[in-house]
Amino acid sequence: MTPEPMTSRRRFLKTASATTLAAPWIGWKTASGAPSGNLRFANFGANGRAWGDLTEMLQAPNTTLVAVAEVDLARTDKLKEAHPDARIFQDWRELLDKVHSEIDAVVIGTPDHMHAPIAMAAMQLGKHVYCEKPLTRTLHESRRLREFAAEKGLMSQMGIQVASSSGNQTAVKLLQSGIVGKVKEVHSMCPKSWGAMTALPDSNEAPPETLDWDKWIGVGKMRKFIPREFHPSNWRKRIGYGTGTLGDMGCHIYHPWFMGLGKPTTLTVSSLGPAPVDGDSWPLDGKVHHRMKGNALTDGDFDFTWYDGAQRPPAHVIAAVGTAENVPSTGSVVIGTTGTLAIPHGGGLPKIYRDGVLSTEVIEAVEAGHHHKNFADAIRGDIPGKPLTNFDYSGPMTEAVLLGTVAMRLPGETLKWDEAAGTFVGSDAANALIHEKYREGWEVKGI
Repeated sequence: MTPEPMTSRRRFLKTASATTLAAPWIGWKTASGAPSGNLRFANFGANGRAWGDLTEMLQAPNTTLVAVAEVDLARTDKLKEAHPDARIFQDWRELLDKVHSEIDAVVIGTPDHMHAPIAMAAMQLGKHVYCEKPLTRTLHESRRLREFAAEKGLMSQMGIQVASSSGNQTAVKLLQSGIVGKVKEVHSMCPKSWGAMTALPDSNEAPPETLDWDKWIGVGKMRKFIPREFHPSNWRKRIGYGTGTLGDMGCHIYHPWFMGLGKPTTLTVSSLGPAPVDGDSWPLDGKVHHRMKGNALTDGDFDFTWYDGAQRPPAHVIAAVGTAENVPSTGSVVIGTTGTLAIPHGGGLPKIYRDGVLSTEVIEAVEAGHHHKNFADAIRGDIPGKPLTNFDYSGPMTEAVLLGTVAMRLPGETLKWDEAAGTFVGSDAANALIHEKYREGWEVKGI
């Protein structure tokens, strides 16, 4: 299938008042009701995780893929073969312009910097939103999406599909029951290394003809195309487009303890790892410390520490689970007053340790769900309430993750966070990183 003809952003803005796509930019459209029967959706991205989301969304009964936006047409071959009736666009704005009346929801699997603009535009058209993790690239974007979805009564889901696994849901239930007593500290780790400690190479190479580089950059800062350094996957390493290992994996790994402990808020955050080598790439071997506000499930205010790359937790954490082999290579260790819970990432069941010894207590596993079906069912009203990781929940969790990414750009500073105001206290440098302006001509009303 050939893509629809493209419209320039400048022309788009000039003609928006005369088109149906005025809605995302002036915000007149209110939330649509639940669709009857068939749930129609558009997918943003056609390969990688976006392909996974598309496939899993179609596993929910009575769902139909209407259209896909993909900036690199070379990545649409599987789509054309498997879904020949789906319309293909290279410009996500044109997709919304042309097919918004034919869809009920959108599924967003683009690089991080495009999550918020697409989600906000879709919600202003009254569309329900499934958006990959991290929900957004910046703290401001996360809060705005959360507020807007709540204001308009839209269903939303962040794409941390492992949240619906038996292991994750069991860990949440165990922590809510106080299985390890009052929580004193939490440690989360991931050995991935989405970053670089050397400068990017120079390049005069043109992007491939199949790739619209301007639209890949989107709201981000325009820069040269460098083969293999941004598109199609290494954008996660790059400041301004991805969010490093912490942004990539934090929302997955934080989830069980963050939900299990009732969405605790950050009081202070500091990076104990290396500084970025420049303004282009996230540092390797990150270590971020949070002081978290306590609640009824914790032993007062508590410490949370994130480790990525070669960073690993200290000896007392290893002792709490007996040996280093018992510390999940990817996952979390939650230390309480009466025991410790080790939570592996990937959906496996958690393990309980008492005084460093694996407990023989029987763990009653929670039945696994289907993350995309949970979203579809909530839209249709087939289940009560909102999806499991709706923006009311995943927005604050994304904020917790992104507080760490701000700290990583200002290592060695202890940043005090005012959660209610959504600002840092006494740090102009940190506050400047809460909301970064979109590229001229790509501004999105409401963000």
